[in-house]
Amino acid sequence: MVCLSVTGQTSPVRVVSLAPNLTEMVTSLGGADRLLAVTPFCAAPDTMVRLPGGIQPEAETVLSLTPDLVLATSMTPATTRRQLQKLGLRVEVIDTHSLEDITRALNRIALLLHLPETVASSPTATPTSRSVVLLFGAETAYSAGCGTHAHEILEAAGLKNIAAETSGPWPQLGEEFLLSRDPDLIIVADYGSSAPQDILQTLRRHPVRRHLSAVRDGRVLVFPAGAFSIPGPAALRATAELRSRLSQL
Repeated sequence: MVCLSVTGQTSPVRVVSLAPNLTEMVTSLGGADRLLAVTPFCAAPDTMVRLPGGIQPEAETVLSLTPDLVLATSMTPATTRRQLQKLGLRVEVIDTHSLEDITRALNRIALLLHLPETVASSPTATPTSRSVVLLFGAETAYSAGCGTHAHEILEAAGLKNIAAETSGPWPQLGEEFLLSRDPDLIIVADYGSSAPQDILQTLRRHPVRRHLSAVRDGRVLVFPAGAFSIPGPAALRATAELRSRLSQL
Protein backbone atom coordinates (compact mmCIF):
# COMPACT_ATOMS: atom_id res chain seq x y z
CA MET A 1 0.00 0.00 0.00
CA VAL A 2 1.48 3.35 -1.02
CA CYS A 3 0.17 6.52 0.52
CA LEU A 4 0.75 10.08 -0.62
CA SER A 5 -0.39 12.63 1.88
CA VAL A 6 -0.29 16.25 2.91
CA THR A 7 0.28 16.47 6.64
CA GLY A 8 -1.11 18.88 9.16
CA GLN A 9 -4.72 18.51 8.05
CA THR A 10 -7.79 18.40 10.26
CA SER A 11 -10.32 15.59 10.06
CA PRO A 12 -11.71 15.56 6.49
CA VAL A 13 -15.45 16.13 6.17
CA ARG A 14 -15.65 16.43 2.36
CA VAL A 15 -14.24 13.26 0.80
CA VAL A 16 -14.06 12.26 -2.86
CA SER A 17 -13.60 8.54 -3.55
CA LEU A 18 -12.17 7.41 -6.88
CA ALA A 19 -12.66 3.66 -6.41
CA PRO A 20 -15.61 1.41 -5.45
CA ASN A 21 -13.64 -0.46 -2.78
CA LEU A 22 -12.57 2.78 -1.08
CA THR A 23 -16.17 4.00 -1.10
CA GLU A 24 -17.27 0.75 0.57
CA MET A 25 -14.54 1.11 3.20
CA VAL A 26 -15.55 4.66 4.10
CA THR A 27 -19.18 3.56 4.37
CA SER A 28 -18.39 0.47 6.46
CA LEU A 29 -16.42 2.60 8.90
CA GLY A 30 -19.39 4.87 9.47
CA GLY A 31 -18.13 7.73 7.33
CA ALA A 32 -20.80 7.74 4.61
CA ASP A 33 -21.79 11.26 5.58
CA ARG A 34 -18.27 12.42 4.68
CA LEU A 35 -18.59 11.29 1.06
CA LEU A 36 -18.97 14.20 -1.33
CA ALA A 37 -18.61 12.45 -4.68
CA VAL A 38 -17.82 8.95 -5.96
CA THR A 39 -17.36 7.10 -9.25
CA PRO A 40 -20.36 5.91 -11.30
CA PHE A 41 -19.43 2.35 -10.30
CA CYS A 42 -19.61 2.89 -6.54
CA ALA A 43 -22.41 1.62 -4.31
CA ALA A 44 -23.87 4.87 -3.00
CA PRO A 45 -27.24 6.66 -2.79
CA ASP A 46 -28.67 7.95 -6.07
CA THR A 47 -28.35 11.49 -4.74
CA MET A 48 -24.57 11.17 -4.49
CA VAL A 49 -22.52 13.15 -7.01
CA ARG A 50 -21.03 10.81 -9.63
CA LEU A 51 -17.78 11.94 -11.19
CA PRO A 52 -17.56 11.78 -15.00
CA GLY A 53 -14.57 9.71 -15.95
CA GLY A 54 -14.85 7.39 -12.95
CA ILE A 55 -11.41 6.48 -11.66
CA GLN A 56 -9.91 8.94 -14.17
CA PRO A 57 -11.82 12.19 -13.56
CA GLU A 58 -10.79 15.62 -14.74
CA ALA A 59 -8.75 17.28 -12.00
CA GLU A 60 -10.62 20.56 -12.43
CA THR A 61 -13.95 18.80 -11.87
CA VAL A 62 -12.70 17.37 -8.58
CA LEU A 63 -11.30 20.73 -7.52
CA SER A 64 -14.66 22.43 -8.16
CA LEU A 65 -16.16 20.28 -5.41
CA THR A 66 -13.64 21.66 -2.88
CA PRO A 67 -12.93 18.35 -1.12
CA ASP A 68 -10.79 18.03 2.01
CA LEU A 69 -9.51 14.63 0.89
CA VAL A 70 -9.31 12.59 -2.31
CA LEU A 71 -9.04 8.83 -1.95
CA ALA A 72 -7.47 7.17 -5.00
CA THR A 73 -5.69 4.03 -6.12
CA SER A 74 -2.82 3.52 -8.54
CA MET A 75 -5.50 2.89 -11.19
CA THR A 76 -6.02 6.66 -11.19
CA PRO A 77 -3.36 7.91 -13.62
CA ALA A 78 -0.27 9.41 -12.00
CA THR A 79 -0.75 12.56 -14.10
CA THR A 80 -4.22 13.06 -12.62
CA ARG A 81 -2.95 12.51 -9.09
CA ARG A 82 -0.13 15.01 -9.61
CA GLN A 83 -2.57 17.55 -11.03
CA LEU A 84 -4.81 17.18 -8.00
CA GLN A 85 -1.88 17.72 -5.66
CA LYS A 86 -0.61 20.71 -7.63
CA LEU A 87 -4.07 22.22 -7.26
CA GLY A 88 -3.61 21.98 -3.51
CA LEU A 89 -5.78 18.94 -2.82
CA ARG A 90 -4.89 16.30 -0.28
CA VAL A 91 -4.54 12.94 -2.02
CA GLU A 92 -4.18 9.49 -0.48
CA VAL A 93 -3.33 6.60 -2.79
CA ILE A 94 -4.41 3.29 -1.26
CA ASP A 95 -3.99 -0.01 -3.10
CA THR A 96 -5.51 -3.31 -2.00
CA HIS A 97 -4.16 -6.32 -3.82
CA SER A 98 -4.52 -8.78 -0.95
CA LEU A 99 -6.75 -9.45 2.06
CA GLU A 100 -4.01 -8.11 4.32
CA ASP A 101 -3.93 -4.93 2.21
CA ILE A 102 -7.67 -4.52 2.72
CA THR A 103 -7.31 -4.69 6.49
CA ARG A 104 -4.49 -2.15 6.43
CA ALA A 105 -6.48 0.11 4.13
CA LEU A 106 -9.49 0.07 6.45
CA ASN A 107 -7.34 1.12 9.38
CA ARG A 108 -5.60 3.75 7.26
CA ILE A 109 -8.90 5.30 6.19
CA ALA A 110 -10.17 5.18 9.77
CA LEU A 111 -7.07 7.11 10.83
CA LEU A 112 -7.48 9.65 8.04
CA LEU A 113 -11.12 10.30 8.86
CA HIS A 114 -10.63 10.12 12.65
CA LEU A 115 -13.05 7.20 12.87
CA PRO A 116 -12.77 4.11 15.11
CA GLU A 117 -10.36 1.59 13.62
CA THR A 118 -11.77 -1.68 12.38
CA VAL A 119 -11.13 -4.88 14.30
CA ALA A 120 -11.30 -6.93 11.11
CA SER A 121 -8.34 -9.07 10.25
CA SER A 122 -7.41 -11.04 7.17
CA PRO A 123 -8.38 -14.72 7.45
CA THR A 124 -5.69 -17.36 7.78
CA ALA A 125 -5.44 -20.18 5.30
CA THR A 126 -6.53 -23.68 6.22
CA PRO A 127 -5.32 -26.96 4.68
CA THR A 128 -6.87 -27.57 1.27
CA SER A 129 -9.39 -30.36 1.02
CA ARG A 130 -11.46 -29.85 -2.11
CA SER A 131 -10.77 -28.39 -5.55
CA VAL A 132 -12.84 -25.45 -6.72
CA VAL A 133 -13.36 -23.16 -9.66
CA LEU A 134 -14.67 -19.63 -9.30
CA LEU A 135 -16.67 -18.39 -12.28
CA PHE A 136 -17.85 -14.82 -12.71
CA GLY A 137 -21.23 -15.84 -14.07
CA ALA A 138 -22.51 -19.30 -14.95
CA GLU A 139 -21.85 -18.89 -18.68
CA THR A 140 -18.56 -16.99 -18.66
CA ALA A 141 -15.02 -18.33 -18.50
CA TYR A 142 -13.62 -15.53 -16.32
CA SER A 143 -12.03 -16.67 -13.08
CA ALA A 144 -9.46 -15.56 -10.49
CA GLY A 145 -5.97 -16.95 -10.09
CA CYS A 146 -2.86 -16.29 -8.05
CA GLY A 147 -2.16 -12.73 -7.03
CA THR A 148 -5.80 -11.84 -6.37
CA HIS A 149 -7.72 -11.39 -3.15
CA ALA A 150 -10.36 -13.75 -4.60
CA HIS A 151 -7.78 -16.54 -4.76
CA GLU A 152 -6.86 -15.84 -1.13
CA ILE A 153 -10.51 -16.15 -0.08
CA LEU A 154 -10.71 -19.60 -1.64
CA GLU A 155 -7.44 -20.75 -0.07
CA ALA A 156 -8.40 -19.42 3.36
CA ALA A 157 -11.61 -21.46 3.12
CA GLY A 158 -9.56 -24.61 2.57
CA LEU A 159 -10.16 -24.90 -1.17
CA LYS A 160 -7.69 -25.62 -3.96
CA ASN A 161 -8.27 -23.11 -6.75
CA ILE A 162 -7.75 -24.82 -10.11
CA ALA A 163 -7.31 -21.43 -11.80
CA ALA A 164 -4.02 -21.09 -9.91
CA GLU A 165 -2.57 -23.47 -12.50
CA THR A 166 -3.12 -20.90 -15.25
CA SER A 167 -1.19 -17.73 -16.02
CA GLY A 168 -2.38 -14.28 -15.03
CA PRO A 169 -4.46 -13.10 -12.09
CA TRP A 170 -7.80 -12.99 -13.95
CA PRO A 171 -7.71 -15.82 -16.53
CA GLN A 172 -10.32 -17.07 -18.93
CA LEU A 173 -10.63 -20.81 -18.49
CA GLY A 174 -11.14 -23.08 -21.45
CA GLU A 175 -13.91 -25.66 -21.39
CA GLU A 176 -11.40 -28.47 -21.95
CA PHE A 177 -9.45 -27.25 -18.94
CA LEU A 178 -12.58 -27.36 -16.79
CA LEU A 179 -13.41 -30.87 -17.93
CA SER A 180 -9.88 -32.15 -17.36
CA ARG A 181 -9.71 -30.73 -13.83
CA ASP A 182 -13.37 -31.52 -12.98
CA PRO A 183 -13.40 -29.49 -9.72
CA ASP A 184 -15.21 -30.81 -6.67
CA LEU A 185 -17.03 -27.51 -6.26
CA ILE A 186 -18.13 -24.60 -8.44
CA ILE A 187 -18.61 -21.12 -7.02
CA VAL A 188 -20.54 -18.74 -9.24
CA ALA A 189 -19.98 -15.07 -8.51
CA ASP A 190 -23.33 -13.60 -9.48
CA TYR A 191 -23.72 -9.95 -10.48
CA GLY A 192 -27.50 -10.02 -10.52
CA SER A 193 -30.24 -11.46 -8.38
CA SER A 194 -30.58 -14.86 -10.03
CA ALA A 195 -31.83 -17.64 -7.81
CA PRO A 196 -29.23 -20.34 -7.09
CA GLN A 197 -31.50 -22.96 -8.60
CA ASP A 198 -31.76 -20.98 -11.84
CA ILE A 199 -27.97 -20.73 -12.03
CA LEU A 200 -27.64 -24.47 -11.49
CA GLN A 201 -30.14 -25.10 -14.27
CA THR A 202 -28.15 -22.78 -16.56
CA LEU A 203 -25.04 -24.87 -15.90
CA ARG A 204 -26.97 -28.08 -16.51
CA ARG A 205 -28.10 -26.78 -19.89
CA HIS A 206 -24.57 -25.81 -20.89
CA PRO A 207 -23.26 -28.15 -23.64
CA VAL A 208 -19.95 -28.73 -21.81
CA ARG A 209 -20.35 -27.78 -18.18
CA ARG A 210 -23.30 -30.10 -17.70
CA HIS A 211 -20.74 -32.93 -17.77
CA LEU A 212 -18.87 -31.61 -14.71
CA SER A 213 -19.47 -33.73 -11.62
CA ALA A 214 -20.12 -30.65 -9.47
CA VAL A 215 -22.92 -29.65 -11.84
CA ARG A 216 -24.40 -33.15 -12.00
CA ASP A 217 -24.35 -33.50 -8.20
CA GLY A 218 -25.45 -29.95 -7.43
CA ARG A 219 -22.23 -28.86 -5.70
CA VAL A 220 -22.63 -25.27 -6.87
CA LEU A 221 -22.54 -22.28 -4.54
CA VAL A 222 -23.71 -18.82 -5.56
CA PHE A 223 -22.19 -15.74 -3.98
CA PRO A 224 -22.56 -12.01 -4.70
CA ALA A 225 -19.77 -11.10 -7.11
CA GLY A 226 -18.70 -8.05 -5.13
CA ALA A 227 -16.78 -10.05 -2.52
CA PHE A 228 -14.58 -11.56 -5.24
CA SER A 229 -14.34 -8.63 -7.64
CA ILE A 230 -14.04 -5.67 -5.25
CA PRO A 231 -11.22 -5.75 -2.67
CA GLY A 232 -13.25 -4.21 0.12
CA PRO A 233 -14.91 -5.11 3.44
CA ALA A 234 -17.11 -7.83 1.91
CA ALA A 235 -13.99 -9.71 0.87
CA LEU A 236 -12.87 -9.99 4.50
CA ARG A 237 -16.22 -11.53 5.44
CA ALA A 238 -16.35 -13.88 2.47
CA THR A 239 -14.09 -16.60 3.87
CA ALA A 240 -16.20 -17.10 6.99
CA GLU A 241 -19.38 -17.13 4.91
CA LEU A 242 -17.83 -19.60 2.49
CA ARG A 243 -16.67 -21.91 5.28
CA SER A 244 -20.18 -21.90 6.73
CA ARG A 245 -21.73 -22.73 3.36
CA LEU A 246 -19.21 -25.51 2.75
CA SER A 247 -20.12 -27.17 6.03
CA GLN A 248 -23.63 -27.65 4.67
CA LEU A 249 -22.52 -29.52 1.54
